[in-house]
Amino acid sequence: MRAVRSNFVEQQQVIVEILRRLIGRRLVAVTEARHWYEGRRGGDAESLLHFWWHFEGIPPVMAHGCGEHLSLDFAEPYLSYDMAEQGETRVGSARLPDVLAAYAGQRLLDAAPIQGCTPEPSVGGVQLRFERDDLVVASVGDEWLLVRGSIPEEFGAHLTAGGWLVSQRDE
Repeated sequence: MRAVRSNFVEQQQVIVEILRRLIGRRLVAVTEARHWYEGRRGGDAESLLHFWWHFEGIPPVMAHGCGEHLSLDFAEPYLSYDMAEQGETRVGSARLPDVLAAYAGQRLLDAAPIQGCTPEPSVGGVQLRFERDDLVVASVGDEWLLVRGSIPEEFGAHLTAGGWLVSQRDE
């Protein structure tokens, strides 16, 4: 269990370090990778595979969800690709009414890691406080949870928000 706990601490430290670099910066754009089949895509979270936040002054931050775990890393978006009979992955700018597109142009004021509910401790997501609204991004059951505001009540047993990073600096 000690190795698992150590791995969780390392994962959380990486995410917290990245979030700290984002705080105070303006989100310039969001790039999304989405699954399309026969010229159509599913709903917002349903078709989303990966996404990249483009904050001013730093490389893009790629978000990747796997099971109940969220990872963040500095990485450039990949190119669109064809998957033959399974459809295609299209990579491009986030567009309204998709949730992530609504935050472009806003400054990130604060952030909090979210712990997922797994047998092993895991960073399951993040809650981001922008100028006009909060955003919850989490990986739940290998699906994206993208919600304006706070963690929805029905996910309260599965996701626990940690402390706000800016508030922790002031304590």
